Amino acid sequence: MWWQGIPPSVRGKVWSLAIGNELNITHELYDICLSRAKDRWKSLSMGGSEMENEDSGLPAADREASLELIKLDISRTFPSLCIFQKGGPYHDMLHSILGAYTCYRPDVGYVQGMSFIAAVLILNLDTPDAFIAFSNLLNKPCQMAFFRVDHGLMLTYFAAFEVFFEENLPRLFAHFKKNNLTPDIYLIDWIFTLYSKSLPLDLACRVWDVFCRDGEEFLFRTALGILKLFEDILTRMDFIHIAQFLTKLPEDLTSEDFFTSIAAIQMQSRNKKWAQVLSALQKDNREMENRSPALKR
Repeated sequence: MWWQGIPPSVRGKVWSLAIGNELNITHELYDICLSRAKDRWKSLSMGGSEMENEDSGLPAADREASLELIKLDISRTFPSLCIFQKGGPYHDMLHSILGAYTCYRPDVGYVQGMSFIAAVLILNLDTPDAFIAFSNLLNKPCQMAFFRVDHGLMLTYFAAFEVFFEENLPRLFAHFKKNNLTPDIYLIDWIFTLYSKSLPLDLACRVWDVFCRDGEEFLFRTALGILKLFEDILTRMDFIHIAQFLTKLPEDLTSEDFFTSIAAIQMQSRNKKWAQVLSALQKDNREMENRSPALKR
């Protein structure tokens, strides 16, 4: 059963197949991007201020800040494992993938949260294959909307999520509304890291298993499953304590309780499934923009 997770020996291969390679990235392209990243790191270490301008969608200062942020974020990635930090066995691999990606997609650059996704892939795939999976995964509509901070599309995802939130958990939904607790406060971090930062790593990997099968819908179903599991606790909390609790979930969370809660979530509202609700909201937003010339400016 998918709820039981995929055996570790085949997990990486299954993820690669499920994510696919629509971008047609090769190992050779990874080597080229990594070489460019190393040149930029060398320039930074030598105090150079001039950065390559070709194939770049960001100013030099932004690209420099992006590369510096990678160094900072790697030290924060699964710190309890001590394998991605400086001197750890996977530090250079993680650094290489993130640096290569900033050269492959300079229009996106590095965004906080990416390091967790890359780290999980490294634990299950060889470095070049992890880069291929990483780049293709981030190119999915939901991930790209969040990592490129497409506010309009992000708000559409939040609105779709709230439709199913109210449908499944009306009492908690009302409590969140009363406390002005909007989905962005907890969903952004969950989506950015695909739950690998907020959940115990073994559970996060099993979320990935089903996500690779069911797509983005499962990310939001998982979010509702978490809220359902802790509904009684959350309804007794105020804004600050809810936000703190959802940022780092309990470590003693059992897989049985977790996936049972997710399985109880119904991803259908008024006979419409997730994709239909999302599509309808996107259509409404486009029609509203077309009717309002001011929004086009």
